[in-house]
Amino acid sequence: MRKILSIFLVVLPLLSVAQFAPPAGQEGTTAMHADSSAFVGWATGCVVEPGPMNITNPSAGVAGAGWPAENALGAPEGTYGVTCLGDGGRATLTFRSPICNGPGPDFAVFENGFANAQYPNMFFLELAFVEVSSDGRNYFRFPAYFNAPQEPQLGGMACIDPSLIHNLASKYAAMYGTPFDLDELEDNPLLNKNSVTHVRVIDVVGSIDPQYATYDCQGHVINDPWPTPFASSGFDLDAVGVIHDVAHLNVNDHSTVSALVFPNPVRDILTVQADNVESITVYSMVGQRVMASDGNQVDVSCLPSGVYFISIQIEGKTIVNKFIKK
Repeated sequence: MRKILSIFLVVLPLLSVAQFAPPAGQEGTTAMHADSSAFVGWATGCVVEPGPMNITNPSAGVAGAGWPAENALGAPEGTYGVTCLGDGGRATLTFRSPICNGPGPDFAVFENGFANAQYPNMFFLELAFVEVSSDGRNYFRFPAYFNAPQEPQLGGMACIDPSLIHNLASKYAAMYGTPFDLDELEDNPLLNKNSVTHVRVIDVVGSIDPQYATYDCQGHVINDPWPTPFASSGFDLDAVGVIHDVAHLNVNDHSTVSALVFPNPVRDILTVQADNVESITVYSMVGQRVMASDGNQVDVSCLPSGVYFISIQIEGKTIVNKFIKK
């Protein structure tokens, strides 16, 4: 009886571990293939600040040699068309049109992970945090969850079960994007979720040594393959695909909802001509919420002259427009 109880106490914590979406091809997965028609655009700019090939030996040099930032632009190419971030390195991506907060995921990050042929549902994944900004200065991190074992240290070619991680880039294998939903970020006056101009990808070091470790939003050490002391060290960024953006959101919604905003430019009263308007919110160009209304009009006479965004909620959908305050 004592032996049975001991086994039960060991198994119980494993059963209580939160399970997230499974690998691509399985029921309930959130993986998005690069060919998905949901993508309306790709990153058009990328600045990389690579980290060392091995954070414990900085003198060995930084990662990324031969893996230029340009590899992260446009649609994903797979295994070799990537830019490598090294231990703790980061890439900041920009877009032709700002990303918007639409229904479901709003963008996806692609890496070049791969399956372990010997162990089903286990994948070689080099993980990364994801942050967004609407002004290029203030960044907000998606709450990342890592419920895989925190020890012993995973070796340089070890594998992870994707169903134990969430909101970490490289959850899925090459050509399958990890989606991110802006609704999962807490509201903040410095972030305009309807005008995200920058996406930042930051390599998870992977070491469980407290001197170098990185942690998820629960305080768990993120234990991913480490060390990988070569030029292609760290997270291998392939692409960032846009699902909702300012340029396409209105077009996609015109089949069911539409809104006319006038006059534009405006001095005092801005009017939204549409049926079933639920709310109107006005944001500054740096993402600060400056006023709101639950009617079809908003008095902007007190605003300084400049360019603003107006976010209109209609039947659960969001329409975003720019306007000029005289």
